[in-house]
Amino acid sequence: MQLTAHCKGRGVGRSERKHRVLFTTKTKLIMKFTAILLLAACLQVSARGFSQLVSISQKNASLQTVFKEIEKQTGYQFFYKENVLQHASTVTINVKNATLKQALDACFSNQPLTYGIVDKIIVVKNKQQEAPKTEVLTAPEAQQIAEGIRVKGVVKDNTGRPIASVSVVIPGTPLGSMTNASGEYLIDNAPENAQLLFSYIGFESQTINIKGRAVINVTLELAKVAMDEMVVIGYGTTTKRLNTGAVSSIKSTDIAKQTIDNPLTAMQGRMPGVVITQDNGLPGGGVRMQIRGLGSAGAGTIPLYIVDGVPFTLFNGGQPVSDALNAYGTSGANGNISPFSMIAPEDIERIDVLKDADATAIYGSRGANGVVLITTKKGNKGGKTLFNFNVNSGIAKVNHYIPMMNTQQYLTMRRQAFANSGVTPTVSNAKDLLVWDTTAYTDWQKWAIGGTAHTTNATASVSGGNQQNSFLFSTTYRRQGTVFPGDFINNTLSSRLNAGHKSLNGKFSIDAAISYSYMDSKIPPVDLSTFYNMAPNYPIYNSNGKFNFTLENPVADLLKKYSSQTTNFISSVNIAYKILPSLTAKANLGYTITGLEQTKTNPASSQNISATATPDVIAKANKLTYANNTNTNYIVEPQLEYLKNISNGKLQLLAGTTFQQNKSNGVYLSGSGYSSEALITSISSAATVTANYSNYSLYKYNAVFARANYNWEDKYILDGTFRRDGSSRFGPDHRFGNFGAVGAAWVFTKEDFMNKADFLSFGKLRASYGITGNDQISNYLYNALYSSAWSGYSYMGTGTLVQYSPANPELHWESTKKLDIALELSFLRDRISLKTDFYQNRSGNQLLYIYMPSQSGFTSYTGNLNALIQNKGWEFELNTTNILKKDFTWTTSINLTLNRNKLLEFPDLATSSYASTYVIGQPIDVPLLYHFTGIDKASGIPTFLDVNKDGSIGYSDDRLPAKIGTPYFGGITNSFSYKGFTLDFTFQFNHRYGYVNNTLNDYHTSYYPYGYSYYNQSAPIVDSWTPSNPNAKYPAAGVNYSNDISNLAGSDFNWGNTSFVKFKTLSLAYSLPKKWLSRAGISTASIYAQGQNLYTWAKQKYTYDPETTQPGTGSGLGTGTYIAFPQLRTMVLGLNVSF
Repeated sequence: MQLTAHCKGRGVGRSERKHRVLFTTKTKLIMKFTAILLLAACLQVSARGFSQLVSISQKNASLQTVFKEIEKQTGYQFFYKENVLQHASTVTINVKNATLKQALDACFSNQPLTYGIVDKIIVVKNKQQEAPKTEVLTAPEAQQIAEGIRVKGVVKDNTGRPIASVSVVIPGTPLGSMTNASGEYLIDNAPENAQLLFSYIGFESQTINIKGRAVINVTLELAKVAMDEMVVIGYGTTTKRLNTGAVSSIKSTDIAKQTIDNPLTAMQGRMPGVVITQDNGLPGGGVRMQIRGLGSAGAGTIPLYIVDGVPFTLFNGGQPVSDALNAYGTSGANGNISPFSMIAPEDIERIDVLKDADATAIYGSRGANGVVLITTKKGNKGGKTLFNFNVNSGIAKVNHYIPMMNTQQYLTMRRQAFANSGVTPTVSNAKDLLVWDTTAYTDWQKWAIGGTAHTTNATASVSGGNQQNSFLFSTTYRRQGTVFPGDFINNTLSSRLNAGHKSLNGKFSIDAAISYSYMDSKIPPVDLSTFYNMAPNYPIYNSNGKFNFTLENPVADLLKKYSSQTTNFISSVNIAYKILPSLTAKANLGYTITGLEQTKTNPASSQNISATATPDVIAKANKLTYANNTNTNYIVEPQLEYLKNISNGKLQLLAGTTFQQNKSNGVYLSGSGYSSEALITSISSAATVTANYSNYSLYKYNAVFARANYNWEDKYILDGTFRRDGSSRFGPDHRFGNFGAVGAAWVFTKEDFMNKADFLSFGKLRASYGITGNDQISNYLYNALYSSAWSGYSYMGTGTLVQYSPANPELHWESTKKLDIALELSFLRDRISLKTDFYQNRSGNQLLYIYMPSQSGFTSYTGNLNALIQNKGWEFELNTTNILKKDFTWTTSINLTLNRNKLLEFPDLATSSYASTYVIGQPIDVPLLYHFTGIDKASGIPTFLDVNKDGSIGYSDDRLPAKIGTPYFGGITNSFSYKGFTLDFTFQFNHRYGYVNNTLNDYHTSYYPYGYSYYNQSAPIVDSWTPSNPNAKYPAAGVNYSNDISNLAGSDFNWGNTSFVKFKTLSLAYSLPKKWLSRAGISTASIYAQGQNLYTWAKQKYTYDPETTQPGTGSGLGTGTYIAFPQLRTMVLGLNVSF
């Protein structure tokens, strides 16, 4: 070993300092801190022995250069403040195979610096000078100190343990102290209105106003690193490091960078295993979520949503649990209404999605489809009241239009259709050719959805508190227009109050949250985007000036009105009392009310009524439908939690019980006979009111649950969960079910044999297995069900009841067995983190309609079948810090999911009524398609494979499972920050197969050949068969019905790669410098520009949006098989100010 080093000094002048009477306390604190740090370093040196060998040869090099070389060779990292090295000398060093200690000693020889080692960090500090003994205070300063008070207290961590050697100082003064082994500190002569600054390595610093208090106790929170970030789980919290379950999260900082009106959509493209789609892009439209695939063939597949500890459960007229509101089918153009659109995204602190059995089994029968925990923001405890205003405004437009034929192409197709069918056009069957203007052209897409929507969003909040009390009050107003012609507006107002209190002794705490939202929606009653395929020369008015009702008239439809008023009240209270140091009693209490009123008018002027109609006929044609539905829900969950340190481990026990009740009731009325259209808005003004439907439905749910968690030295973690549920949806003998899970984690980087793996900063292997359940069916299905008899069926003039479903007392739980195995790794001090999950979910006891023979007098009943559905897949999540500099950072987050759904078992499938729906070994939502074999060149008729060779193409025996390939989906997010600027953008991608031309599936034309009626076709149909074009890509146009033509849309001719990539979000913000703001009393201020759904690259050109899903369906979620109003490209500018 060779070891030589020389230092070349720099001349540095120092000004002489004045001496003071009192010792400089802060200097003494730093000396003590340094001594402790060096002691820790010595212990580390003794324990590890500096096994790393270093070889360096540098001449007159800066210390930074030498530090980088040591970091490169050893994996250790240097930590120091910028000004520490300003007086350092250059170094000449020549060492070969030296230990780390020897190399460091050589570097710091004759330097005004010293070093210490804690774990893998080398801390560099100035050598401390002897404290001067004769410093003099100025008169005002000495008087202020002399008139001060004595302040003392105890500093603890968040587990209640005292922290020794915490620095406690009064900034700007020489006063300060350091906590002893019991965490106690004492400061004399402290100014009454001063602040105390508490700081300790590894913990977040905290500043507290003295406000004349003599005793100030403080709890310091651990400094957050990537693996120690909080994760919300069922009935508690943990950290990423110690979590044994599969949980994905999104925080408020990421939600705030998106222009959204529904917090659920913030997760699109950002979470592995989670598919989120929108029914349409209209304000308040339904949003659907699916976690790790479709697990049920007949029951609901909705996750359990929980807001601040309260289950957010909705029922539509007693129907199965839903994630959307709809009062008996009286929806407007936006379809079902998502209640989450009334929860302001600005109020959300974080959303955690629980996926595997270990994470969800604590919720038992409600956890089979996953659990979504929404946590709202709380007040700050910094002692300062903070006001915040955030306002943005912008525009939204349709991103993509379907390529359609122009007028001349359309008319050519129509003429050819008549010619191919041998039919002569007449004024009755060919008005577009013989009556209407053949030179006219209307782009119905641009007319219906080509406008510009304006949006405004404003949030104001005030928050504050201290260690004992906190509060936050916020109000959000959102105004959204539409791109439809006309003045259609959606207004939403929401307010939230969160408050918390903790007693001085820390034994009692209470947190309460109350929110109220109101949404008023006035939109068209029909989705005008569905008029995309009207004939391009279709006239709105006939020659007599009346509406043209050859087809449905879009302008006449605008005379129809739809409005809805939705209210949402959510309240929760969480109480905790520490009975003993290790035993805490808790209770979660919640109450929610969700109401919906919908009104739809249909005036006579919007209908095709004879010009000679009498006033009585016109009055009867004036109609109104009114529906309302109210959901009330309460939940009470008392719990006991026991925490105990046992040996080198920590034991946590939780036990509790649940009492929940949900009530749904509503009516569906229709009125007619309005003498004037001005009166249609009120049901009470109708001459005739008909009660079409009324409902009262009650659901009760009880449970007991328990969880045991043992953590041995943060290295081995074991978690067990049990829950016994009771649901009123099942018969008395099957009302209760047992569910549970076990999970384990091994943090293997805590093992001694991993000490040499310097590149790996964290490694964990975890696994879980358990059983969860599903009871998402309608109420009362175990009973015989009756309804009012149809018109004409009465007994002696009295209405009667008819039984329409038989009783099934054997109805019981659907259950899912979940297996999850995961590996979590972090490299280079968490600069790179990777999480990989393998999962397998098998769902049995499927709740399905069981069809009955006609002799029984019934069609079907709901029962359990031993069908088995499997979802198996991989999830990958990669997070990297690519660049980390003082003024510039760049991070990347990538997630990828590969899920394969498969039907494993279905008893007697071939002979059941589901034989033409499901296939063993295939996904349960896979389409069955005819196999296209070509176009007959003589007739232009499409031909298909006769699978069973019976001479005809049949629906039940000639369709084959569609090709699905290897579907996968995910997203990529990049975040950049440079000084005051931040830039964030996300791309969402989905690789899958689907219908390539949805215009062929349009209900107006799917059963008829092109040119059959007055409906336009997509541009590719120009290349359709004619006698002069026998090799065309598309079959012949025609005006006669054909089975073969109707099979085309549902064949593999119309099936292929429908993958897409979406430029989902973009956010650019600039934070104004604080030195500018402080003069105006402003804490922070930023201006920002944001965009949503900016661009889509899609294989699927012939639909508006490649991920739109038909309302009310979970099957085929996000496959874009339904043409509906798309998600809009939205761009806003905003200002966010706090003071």
